[in-house]
Amino acid sequence: MRPENSLINQHDRKRVPRQERAHGKVQLILEAAMLLLDDGGLGALTTNAIARKAGVSIGTLYQYFPDKGAVLDALAEREREALGKRVMAALSDPAPQPPEARALGIIRAVTASYGERRRVHKIIIEHSLASNTKGVSPLVEQVIAMLAHPDLPVPQISEAEAFVRAHAFAGVMRAMLLRDPENALPQSEIEAVLARLMTTL
Repeated sequence: MRPENSLINQHDRKRVPRQERAHGKVQLILEAAMLLLDDGGLGALTTNAIARKAGVSIGTLYQYFPDKGAVLDALAEREREALGKRVMAALSDPAPQPPEARALGIIRAVTASYGERRRVHKIIIEHSLASNTKGVSPLVEQVIAMLAHPDLPVPQISEAEAFVRAHAFAGVMRAMLLRDPENALPQSEIEAVLARLMTTL
């Protein structure tokens, strides 16, 4: 009889590749969904279209996502995580900076994600707001905690001040993303005003 730990190790060797393949298929499905949204908007997004674009069977797609809403939820979560990492990196930068310059860095960490696939980001945010999912609220909570954290190399503010600044920040970011590009104000002007708002409240 084989030792028990040999059986466990054999099981782990078999399980990890399956997990990696599953992760790869999920990412393939999400990228296919983003391409469809970018090319044709929400009307082009169906489970059959996603499966065809990803090169997987509809049955495979349903193993991971029961409907297109679940795909949109997963896209929203992925975008939120990437956005959160960029904002946290900007907040945690130890280099000495004036408050307004640091705030502008945080803002640009967010707006940088809007430069590509703006249509896709708009659809994902609208889906998050319409379906009452978490939206950007976890990110807002992180920003509040970071802004008020006493160990950060930023001017310390109260939790209430952090709350107001973070939610004002999130509201303007949403408005920037959802605005009509034809009637939009210059982004650089909005960023500068928002940076002043976040540091002078």
